[in-house]
Amino acid sequence: MKLKIAVIILISLITLSAQDSVQTFLSLSNTGVAEFLKIHPEYDGRGTIILILDTGVDMGIEGLQKTSTGETKVIDVRDFTGEGDINLYDCKTEEQNGKEYFINEDKNLKVAGADRLKYKAVDDKYYIGALKETDLKNSMSHTEDLNGNGSDSDKYVVVAFQIKDSSKSQWVAYFDTNDNGDLSDEKPIENYNIKFDTFHIPNDKGLPQLTFAINIFPDQKKISLHFDDGAHGTNVAGIAAGYHIGGTYLDGVAPGANIISLKIGNNKYSGGATVSESMKKAFLFADKISKERSQPCIINMSYGIGSEIEGKADIELFLDTLLLNNPYLYVCISNGNDGPGISTAGLPAASGRVLSSGAVLPKEVGRDLYGTELKKDIVFFFSSRGGEVAKPDICSPGASASTVPNWSTGDRMAGTSMASPYTAGVLSLLMSGIVKEYPEIKIPSFLLYKAIRNSAVNMEGYTLLDEGAGYINVNNAFTLLKKYIDMGEVKNFESYSISSFAPNMPDGKAPNLYIRNGSYLTGNEIYNYVIKRDNVLKKDQFFRIYNIKSNSDWLIPIQKKIHIRNNQTASVSVRFDMDKIKAPGLYVGKITGTRDDKTGMPEFQMWATVVMPYQFNQSNNYTQAWQNKQIAPGDIERYFIEVPAGGTAMDVSLSGIKNEFTYAYFRLFKPDGEELYVSRALTSEDNGGTVENNFYNITPGVYELDVEGSYRTGKISNYNLSVGFSGIERLDSGVLDSAYQQIKIINLYNNSDTYNLSGKILGYENDIDIELNGQDTCSIPFILRRDEALKEFTVTLSKGDFEKITDFSLIIFDKEGSAKEKEALTYSDGNIDIENTFNADSVKLRLMLIPAFANKPGKMTIHLKEKTFFNYPIQFNVSDNSKSSTTLYPDIEKTLDCEFFQPYQFIPENASPFGKVYFESELSDKIKYEIPVYFNF
Repeated sequence: MKLKIAVIILISLITLSAQDSVQTFLSLSNTGVAEFLKIHPEYDGRGTIILILDTGVDMGIEGLQKTSTGETKVIDVRDFTGEGDINLYDCKTEEQNGKEYFINEDKNLKVAGADRLKYKAVDDKYYIGALKETDLKNSMSHTEDLNGNGSDSDKYVVVAFQIKDSSKSQWVAYFDTNDNGDLSDEKPIENYNIKFDTFHIPNDKGLPQLTFAINIFPDQKKISLHFDDGAHGTNVAGIAAGYHIGGTYLDGVAPGANIISLKIGNNKYSGGATVSESMKKAFLFADKISKERSQPCIINMSYGIGSEIEGKADIELFLDTLLLNNPYLYVCISNGNDGPGISTAGLPAASGRVLSSGAVLPKEVGRDLYGTELKKDIVFFFSSRGGEVAKPDICSPGASASTVPNWSTGDRMAGTSMASPYTAGVLSLLMSGIVKEYPEIKIPSFLLYKAIRNSAVNMEGYTLLDEGAGYINVNNAFTLLKKYIDMGEVKNFESYSISSFAPNMPDGKAPNLYIRNGSYLTGNEIYNYVIKRDNVLKKDQFFRIYNIKSNSDWLIPIQKKIHIRNNQTASVSVRFDMDKIKAPGLYVGKITGTRDDKTGMPEFQMWATVVMPYQFNQSNNYTQAWQNKQIAPGDIERYFIEVPAGGTAMDVSLSGIKNEFTYAYFRLFKPDGEELYVSRALTSEDNGGTVENNFYNITPGVYELDVEGSYRTGKISNYNLSVGFSGIERLDSGVLDSAYQQIKIINLYNNSDTYNLSGKILGYENDIDIELNGQDTCSIPFILRRDEALKEFTVTLSKGDFEKITDFSLIIFDKEGSAKEKEALTYSDGNIDIENTFNADSVKLRLMLIPAFANKPGKMTIHLKEKTFFNYPIQFNVSDNSKSSTTLYPDIEKTLDCEFFQPYQFIPENASPFGKVYFESELSDKIKYEIPVYFNF
């Protein structure tokens, strides 16, 4: 007993010593973590479990083997993707040449050692299978050659059976890890959570690439292997709870916490995408664990895709119900990497019952990992922003060096994927302390989230949409959480749902007041928030009065007080002071409802966002420019651009200033928040040069144009920016044939320009509608011919169908089953393409569509557009009265003649040949507009 205590004291001293060292690769300083652990070294996550829903966790890596108290770090593993499934077959023992073999009926699986194993089957029933290197084909890890012998077709036979050990029946498996055809030199492996058994395939060239653990499912006749061939989950686990990463003093946020790995991503798919129900099943398993165990259970899921209808996806509705029924399951989710545009928070981060994290780059991490000198911590440009929903909830460090499997070539990652496990680690610290100081108290998740949000530190220069409540701080949160507990808030605490006006949403409502285009506002409008209690089944009387206050002078609540009695709702009406929001820009405000009693407890928040866009019209010739602008490293300057009536093309130009420093980009976001384009970097080497792009066939609405100062440099960037519109509209059907070789156009604007004309036949396309009914895969065979340069497939779903999924993988396979290209949908439309690098007259390929349904696979319509581009586009003449140029005057129709011939390239009968007519500026020799055309030969 004394020895055990001495060991614990020694480990505690090591932990204290480690925290005295400043970590600059995984920052613990500006969030208060280092100070918290110095004050409370025993509150380092001990007594808590962090469940990692990800690509898997490699528990054989230094940093994920032990907790700070010397216990096994990873205490359970499960794979919900099927990637590691090994089918088992009945087998018998048979003597051959003096050896006892396990062999199956088909005699294609065979291994010796049947008479020399430590255990025998209690019922004399044995099952045989194999881990095949070919099963790792197309894995992100490229670890097909597990043993490093130069072949990727080895298989490692496994035999599983039931034993009786110490009067307890259980299952074991023997793997032929060295592939010598004999199991007698192998150890028995049990389900991981029994004795934490793992195994490796020895590698001739160095460290074993993967750490394997198993779960045996005899009823299903399968073994489920758990391993991380994606690296993402292992990296995430180290951030949340790593201890002595790489054998150094580098720790994760909660080094004392235990980890459970729940694999939801199949790493054969793009980015380790989820499969149907893998996310849901993992959450249900986590829910079960949290109810069975006494330790607080914190989930981290650094997964998600773009959100089309914020908060309404199937997985978000599932989480809302699950977490309402289990308020003691704490869920941290990455907010998404689709920023910096507003309205980019992803799913399922938009769920109101999870804690979503935006990503911060701490300045010391920027210095030591990226070689940049920042004057302050910054919100990463990619961190998704809020809009219709109040997300992110908070921001946490989103860049670090952490644990990775042996096969991974880099341990540095950045993303909201890294911010979320940091937040989960902070929750682990808080709950570790609460378990010690308030052992009889159970903290509802919403009360914990409230303490974290209300104690966060605001970052200078950022809005609610950027940072949420602010920068997470564990010391502040711990103090506030204890205050809430001492006030009796565990019993008095309530949660609320908010609904307000958002005209871009299908039903016109969202959790936040969100007006993307405020140009119509007069100041006479009144908008309402509706507030309701979530836990309406509570039986005791409920009557509460709230004080209503705004933090912005332009956002004016009409009520000063409201009340809620039992299940009734309450309403807060607001108006805008238009004198305060006249100028173009982004206006974000917050109204807070605080309890009208001596506690003054903040109860709910209501965000309001109004965008006042720049106007383009006849008075400014549909062009605006911003000169001699400056932007600091990592900062974002937003320009909201309303497409004028009749606008069909937008020209964006970002230019440097001669002899002034510049390192900047521009990004353009569609009116729904989806990123449309990101420019190349404009640098000082351009010396006053320009990066620009023309955007054709744009849709009406308010686009967001963001200029980003690169965080990679410590200097202020200088730039000029201009935006202009043209209004060339086509008046005819769009199909050209031998009888009709003309197009009719009109210039809708009041300017006149002269253009050089040209045209090209680019290829052919097909449209296919695919109906799924209970399937979650679809295979589309296609051929790529020698004279074809590229095949591009665009997949489009309705927004309603997109809300059914958690991922959608697109993979192009060759005839050998090797993945040549991988992509995935981020929003309801996306594409995958493949270049013709094959030296053959024709190549047979296959496109796989793999939607990951949140629930069981259901009905879905997939619209697929296949576009084939020729190696050599066919030029054709375009003329205006026999001239290869035209001048477009305002409101005057023009008829352009197109002289073309049927190309010699192969075009299928059911395909539509397509091309473009180009309008090239006579002054700049740049294409200013493109009109798509189709041909009927």
